[in-house]
Amino acid sequence: MKRIKRARTMDTSFEKKLIKTVLIDTKTTAEDFEVKELRAKAAYFLLNGAPVFSVNKLEGGRYALLAAEKDFHAVRSMGTMEIEARVYEFTEDNAEVFSLLEKLKSEELGAMEEGYLMKRLVQEHGFTQDDVAALIGRSRPAVANTLRLLTLSPEVVGLVESGRLSAGHARTLVRVPKTQQYAFAEEAIKRGYSVRDMERAVKAFLTPPEVLQQEKDAKAAAKSEELKAFVERMRSVFRTKVSLIGNDKKGRIYIDYYSPEDLFRFEEFLDMIEGYGREEN
Repeated sequence: MKRIKRARTMDTSFEKKLIKTVLIDTKTTAEDFEVKELRAKAAYFLLNGAPVFSVNKLEGGRYALLAAEKDFHAVRSMGTMEIEARVYEFTEDNAEVFSLLEKLKSEELGAMEEGYLMKRLVQEHGFTQDDVAALIGRSRPAVANTLRLLTLSPEVVGLVESGRLSAGHARTLVRVPKTQQYAFAEEAIKRGYSVRDMERAVKAFLTPPEVLQQEKDAKAAAKSEELKAFVERMRSVFRTKVSLIGNDKKGRIYIDYYSPEDLFRFEEFLDMIEGYGREEN
């Protein structure tokens, strides 16, 4: 198991018990969620049973919900008076950390929402990116990539939050100056770019023209060497002069012959090829 670099004492033992829903404090209300979403979840819970919630014990016999607020409001909308819960006794700081981690591990969040929660763990609670990755079961690069989304311009962040631009598309814009990120994003949406298309467009924008030309020339040279090798192979096999006019996309190949024996040898090659094709069928 990967060692967490930041030392933190947190007793995660709990007691499972039934608790009246009116005794549970939440940070949201049912009005904060779409009615259709709550109804859909309520219908699912009616058929499959309600989940077990995590709460923190407070003074005065009350409890604070640590995660799954949408699920809780859906259950309450069913008229449920009591829920089964895991009851923890955290300090205020540890309760906040536990809540953030639970949301990252179990809730259906958008990429930007995940980024905001990870940022809080790093900035407010002193975790490193390695810590966050280990605690929520993600790779460090995955955590780093999510946090990078928060460095984008507000306009691009808005596109991701609205669902118009995917997180994958948005990540390609991190290296683009903020003043030009939105224009790139709108162009990608308009043209229906794939993430790969975006990567190519960003690379072309950030790479000096002379470097792009050098890369193009290098690819062309590599193709040219492959064609030369192919022609040399044909010369070796046919044992005669072979020449090529064209490139890797189209062209002509000329095979010279100097005697009837050369033609007979070519015919033998064709017979071998045709015979191989008949055997395959």
